[in-house]
Amino acid sequence: MLKFFEYIKSNKIWNTGVWIGMGVCLILFAIFLNKNENELKVKAIKIDIKKSDEINFIDSSKIISIINERLANPLTNGLNVKELNISEMEKQLEKNPFIENADILLDQSGQLFIKIKQREAILRVYSSTGQTYYVSKNGYKFPAGSDFTPRVIIANGNIAESLTDSNFTSSQILQDITSIVNYCNEHPFWKSQIEQLYVDNYMDIILIPKVGNHSIVFGSGLFIEEKFNNLKALYSKGLNTIGWDKYNRINLKYKGQIVAEKRN
Repeated sequence: MLKFFEYIKSNKIWNTGVWIGMGVCLILFAIFLNKNENELKVKAIKIDIKKSDEINFIDSSKIISIINERLANPLTNGLNVKELNISEMEKQLEKNPFIENADILLDQSGQLFIKIKQREAILRVYSSTGQTYYVSKNGYKFPAGSDFTPRVIIANGNIAESLTDSNFTSSQILQDITSIVNYCNEHPFWKSQIEQLYVDNYMDIILIPKVGNHSIVFGSGLFIEEKFNNLKALYSKGLNTIGWDKYNRINLKYKGQIVAEKRN
């Protein structure tokens, strides 16, 4: 047997024939795969939307609707897969302001997997110009939908920045607000305490807590952790002893100190 293979290897005619045969097989295999691909139909559409209880901006029917905007025939079971352009479908989905990322996979059996990551709103802004919009953790701004209102911190007052000024927060005041809200969300105590941020005419950020009849002058977005640590110390050592309604306003804007104004 070994001598036979050595003979084939040394014989040019046999050697050429073997290579031609392999080439023909590869061509036939490619034709077979292409034919199967052209005849392959969508057998199932599986949509996975990453969301939490607080986020529900988009659902499966909306995903299909967005994709169908660019398809000649509706995306349903039985659609020929040659009508699908996976890359374009992903780009079309990611143009939607409520979708952060879209991944689409078609397997050999015809199952179409669509994986969606929604944008997560951490803040709802009511601007001084009358606009309302959401801000995500990284500062991306997107419109407030009419179908669903997530329970997030509200910011209002002297905020002039509009939704269309830029894709991401551009003003210092809104960037400061976003940083403060991100800090609150990373610390369960403050996430449960703070419900609103208000910007006054002096461009000071005022925190409105859920507990107590007082406001907190936070100032700017500088020294966020230090200010919250000082406030927590006051809460645990002071207000729990003398009462939550003792003070009308707590001022944290001055570094290293707390100024508390008693209620008249």
